[in-house]
Amino acid sequence: MERRNVFIEMFLIVITAWWSMVLVVNDELFHNRPEFFYTFQEIGNEAEWASIFILSLISLILGLVWGKAWMRKMSLLSSTFLYGMMAAGFILAKQPLNTGVGVYFAIALLALWGTRDVKEDE
Repeated sequence: MERRNVFIEMFLIVITAWWSMVLVVNDELFHNRPEFFYTFQEIGNEAEWASIFILSLISLILGLVWGKAWMRKMSLLSSTFLYGMMAAGFILAKQPLNTGVGVYFAIALLALWGTRDVKEDE
């Protein structure tokens, strides 16, 4: 397993765990900041988003623990999709010029970049 890949996956685990925790603990997040989370609220409530983040977190952790290339690629691609959706959600928000757009777009690119370095089962 390459060091750079493990770093990318650990980085994604930390961010995904953080969002999971925030969404589970704060069930009024979307209502408290509607200008940022308008699009997310239209798709689902905090509990539904939390379950998506928790599933992504589990797949990232299992990919690292098992060391299976297909699992790691699947979890990195799902992270790419998830954080790409986050960036798109911030673009479509009522205040589209915020740091969330750039940050989550960069995280999505980082996850996509990580898939190219995953070699067959190591």
